[in-house]
Amino acid sequence: MMQAGIFTGYFPYELEEVARRIRALDFNTVQLDLHFKDIDLSAGQITRDKARRVRDTFRDHNLPVCCVSGYTNIVHPDRAERERRLAYLKELIRNARDFGSPYVISETGTYNTESDWVHHPKNKTEEGFEECRKVISDLAQTAYDHGAVFLLETYVNNVVGSVEETVRMFAQVDHPGLDLLMDPTNYFEAHNIDRMDQVLNQVFDTLTDKIEIAHAKDVKRSGGDKT
Repeated sequence: MMQAGIFTGYFPYELEEVARRIRALDFNTVQLDLHFKDIDLSAGQITRDKARRVRDTFRDHNLPVCCVSGYTNIVHPDRAERERRLAYLKELIRNARDFGSPYVISETGTYNTESDWVHHPKNKTEEGFEECRKVISDLAQTAYDHGAVFLLETYVNNVVGSVEETVRMFAQVDHPGLDLLMDPTNYFEAHNIDRMDQVLNQVFDTLTDKIEIAHAKDVKRSGGDKT
């Protein structure tokens, strides 16, 4: 049976209070954002005891953790910054099981230096795709080595944004440590927003066997090519 959940990051409180408030809203799972007022889960500060404390707090409120947010720019053009970000993402992956889920999520990043969410021309080049592929392959292997799974989430302004790019990435990184976080709205831009049913059918027809977790939200035109 499908479970309905919510990001813990929408609740800026101490750990116990976050769990209590989410349970009161009748959700029955959570996507874990590692920001709580009473526990430090920043880079280098994650321990097994802390992770299990988080896991057990949500379990005590009948809220199993379905996945862990690891969102970061995995292809940041500054190499030192990229390595810093990937090191923390791998720290999350290594500890995922203790947080209560094997699944750790990130989008595929951008070569833009100003924002993780803004397009850059290199994103849609062969060089950019290959560089991203190598990073994802490494993350998939790290996940596999620690009993976890790295979930790729697409986003139109990132390296992997279209259905075709997603299918291609999974064809080139055919690995048990890699699967898909399905967020349908992240595939839509001005050129395809009027073909929602067709695009969604294409996603499910080609990628169903890769989907582990799905997000649900709406999308509408907001001007220009932004949606």
